[in-house]
Amino acid sequence: MNQFRNSYLTWVNWMTTSLGCCLIWLCTITMANAHEVASTRLSLVQRESSHVSATFYVSPQDFFKPVLDGQITAQTVYVHLASLDDAAFEDLYTKAQTFYQQKISFKLNKDKQAQLSYWQFATWQSVKRQIQLDLAQQLVNPNMHAHIEPVQFSVQLTGNSELSVVQPKLPSHWGKVLVIASKPQQRWVDSTESSQWIKF
Repeated sequence: MNQFRNSYLTWVNWMTTSLGCCLIWLCTITMANAHEVASTRLSLVQRESSHVSATFYVSPQDFFKPVLDGQITAQTVYVHLASLDDAAFEDLYTKAQTFYQQKISFKLNKDKQAQLSYWQFATWQSVKRQIQLDLAQQLVNPNMHAHIEPVQFSVQLTGNSELSVVQPKLPSHWGKVLVIASKPQQRWVDSTESSQWIKF
């Protein structure tokens, strides 16, 4: 009886492990394919003549790459991040923040550097939760086109003179970055009067 019970438990354990490995393999392949169509983006918005807001949108894989163990592959990075305990994830996220604060800069005219201030990062809890959610969606529906939510962070650029041009210096592992630069037009609209046309 005990021998049968032990054999049954061994079989259940083997099946559970095999199923888990298959699900993880399927999920990581899908997530890796989704990353191929993702792009790192930088949005630059000139608020005032001497003030530009910079917002970055980076896939979790690229965001954490500089602070991850080199043995972690692109196919397993999302499973690795999602399975970290809270303390380990928070530590990794803090290291990534420090890395980007040190590696990102913006050059102005006449070899001057923009002053960077008010760095804002999402909480580590929200980033981890989103990674786990993206991973879970792929486990539930592996045939669905995977959409990986980027990690978003921002910084404010200021200078003593007009910021008419800027030259970003970004981490090289990002590769190509889609930059969207804009200068919003501002005007007052009197809501007590008839509706007014807004021209783009």
